[in-house]
Amino acid sequence: MAVTALGTMDDRAPMTRRGARVGDLIAVTGPLGGPAAGFHALKNGIDLPDSVASLVTPIPRVEEGILLSETGLVSSCIDLSDGLSTCVNALCSTSRVGAVLEWDLLPKDPGVEVINKELGIPEQDMVMGWGGEYELVFTFDRKDTDRLRETGVEFHIIGVITEKGCLLRRDERYEEIENGCY
Repeated sequence: MAVTALGTMDDRAPMTRRGARVGDLIAVTGPLGGPAAGFHALKNGIDLPDSVASLVTPIPRVEEGILLSETGLVSSCIDLSDGLSTCVNALCSTSRVGAVLEWDLLPKDPGVEVINKELGIPEQDMVMGWGGEYELVFTFDRKDTDRLRETGVEFHIIGVITEKGCLLRRDERYEEIENGCY
């Protein structure tokens, strides 16, 4: 598919990092922390084949991106190859907005809990700070939630766009989202 300065040749507008608006919802296409859990599993001889697979054989969400783009409802989007915290910061910086992510809404790879229990590595480090995720994080107007669900793309709402600051709300406290280690 060829891309021109105005979009793709099939008239589907590209999804960019710029365009998130205050009040937009933030969503992610799948579980987080799998590559981090897979790395620690490999390093420590822990049997987590699905987490290891997410590390060594990432699956970019191309089909999901195409379906979301075709709706014209996505205000901004970025893949999570650099990790959730780094990518949310980039999206907010480019769109000149802030964000609040809700810890309890983040979908976590099952391996994250196993690694936390086995090795004591904080779940937040694996879910927020690692890269290697090829899920999409995107924003959209809350009134379009049902229309986006009609695409068949699985997604989880994880937060909201605000005027400023990039924050994680966990246990009734807010903390600044810092760039991850990737």
